Amino acid sequence: MQRYRAALDTVGACAAAAIAGLALIVPVDTGCAAGSSALQMTLLSVTVPRATAAGVIVAVLAAVCVRMFGSRAAWGTAAVATLILVTDHLVPTPSVTMATANFVDSIAAGVLLGAAGAAALEYRPPAIGYLLGGLIGVTVGDHIEKISAEHGTLSLLERAFVDLPPVWVTVPTMGLLAVCCVLCPRAGEAFYPTALNLPFAPVLAAAVVVTTVDMVSERLTTATSGTAVIVAGTLAVLAAAVIAALLLPERDGTLTLLAVALAATGSAIAIAAQAHWKLAPILSVLAIGLATGLRRAAPVVAAVAIVALGVFALLVPSTRHDDSWSALIGSCAIAALAGYSFGAVTTRGTAGTVLAIGLLFIPTAVLTLEFRGCEAFPLHPNRTAESGDRAAWMAIALGAGCLAAVIALRRLRPERVEQDQ
Repeated sequence: MQRYRAALDTVGACAAAAIAGLALIVPVDTGCAAGSSALQMTLLSVTVPRATAAGVIVAVLAAVCVRMFGSRAAWGTAAVATLILVTDHLVPTPSVTMATANFVDSIAAGVLLGAAGAAALEYRPPAIGYLLGGLIGVTVGDHIEKISAEHGTLSLLERAFVDLPPVWVTVPTMGLLAVCCVLCPRAGEAFYPTALNLPFAPVLAAAVVVTTVDMVSERLTTATSGTAVIVAGTLAVLAAAVIAALLLPERDGTLTLLAVALAATGSAIAIAAQAHWKLAPILSVLAIGLATGLRRAAPVVAAVAIVALGVFALLVPSTRHDDSWSALIGSCAIAALAGYSFGAVTTRGTAGTVLAIGLLFIPTAVLTLEFRGCEAFPLHPNRTAESGDRAAWMAIALGAGCLAAVIALRRLRPERVEQDQ
């Protein structure tokens, strides 16, 4: 029975993290699709990224708080959050309330991501499923959002995923999470006896780094962003990442630093979007990277590889064109590094892992430099890539800064030897 429950928890954690990711992902076209009104463009470019940022902070808060009530409460909270997501997508929403619907969607997705993480990260099988589901949500969500911005008719597969997260996937996930809650042992361990014992430092860390990343990405969308502004934004994001890493216990901040570097470098490389078959090799190498990281952990090597991939994006400009082979190679490389990084770093607290996954869903400043304006969008017929080099340089700078911070954190906080090892 224990084996079947572990398998059920693994599938449930994977599905929950993927659904939460699909709900949190920000449309990369930011209102550039044909027929978008001024209201829709404003909602996409302003309120949606802010709602995503709020959802990530709520995810960390949920991961911290639900652990006070044990595993059963965590699974139950995840099921209720999924129900809210289903309801929000089934109820018709007038355009004037799109902003409210976006925030409800993001907050519910945040609770789902945090509660599922609190339940799944307690033991290895569901923890692996949770990590895999979160990374799949990033990859598939980015792919579908780009496809939905194309002009012309959509295929049956594209129509099935055009509303993220798709209701036909969310409803079974809700039932699966409810079953996980029922089958969870009644005497679940309560990690904190009272609210006064809750560690709120991870929540503060999330507020610092998430708010900074969101604010810098908003400031760099203006046409007046010169070199000085870009340098200041890079330093601000790097400083926020370092502060967040120091606020997290032990070496948990290592994963946050790697996530910041991964998000920046991934934004400088166009994920292959126009051909569905390209998702297969990307997801395959992601799973291989995760398995490799679980077997051989080397966070510093991962950070060095992220910087090297940023250099690749700078030296091979065709990585920013969806149809090129170099774009597919770069996309596979960043997917493999993402899987390896999350497999190689095991955080002592649930909130550290939830925060790192959440950072992958927030639009980075590198993304806003890469896609500045509708004509810079990769599927736009009059696309221009005037900011490509600056985006790659910013990704390299953030990667190098995070690499130095990872090394410094390892020296500042030596790894403790577990007593049971």
